[in-house]
Amino acid sequence: MNYKLPLSEIELIFKSIKKANYETFLHGLYSHLKKYPDCNIVGLGSGRMGYSLRSLIMRLSHMNFNSSMIGDTNVPAVNNKTIILINSSSGETQSNILFANQAKSRGSLIFLVTSNEISTIAKVSNFVLPYTQIKSSQLMKSAYEQFSLIFFDILAKDLLEKLEIPISFIESNHSILE
Repeated sequence: MNYKLPLSEIELIFKSIKKANYETFLHGLYSHLKKYPDCNIVGLGSGRMGYSLRSLIMRLSHMNFNSSMIGDTNVPAVNNKTIILINSSSGETQSNILFANQAKSRGSLIFLVTSNEISTIAKVSNFVLPYTQIKSSQLMKSAYEQFSLIFFDILAKDLLEKLEIPISFIESNHSILE
């Protein structure tokens, strides 16, 4: 079992993120959540990119934010207080383009994590966190999906700290029905 190669690929992706871009992305989320703590947060992502984003949506729910993934039955109407979080390595997934345009027309704030900072979705996004495409030895886009899962955990922890939410609060909101 060769685990070192996938780990090195994920590390390459992380190293491609500029610190200033991450800080801007994080500050944008933090500022909006501070200003509108009752805002709705909707995650958009297809396939495994969506599954990795779902982990962040769950953490935001643990932080007591009204968060859901597209396709959930509880997705609220979007407006100018809504945060749309999109995870799309290509930035060209047709369903995400449609949803992003609809949300933008309602004034929603759009955050995109992508390897294509000039994509169709990037053009309508307020905040774009780009990372470099790599030549991966793994199946399809596995490296990006793995990166995303770890990245969203880091983002959740950084938001938690900036918002000064105690870990005990998160733990008290974690489901016991597992």
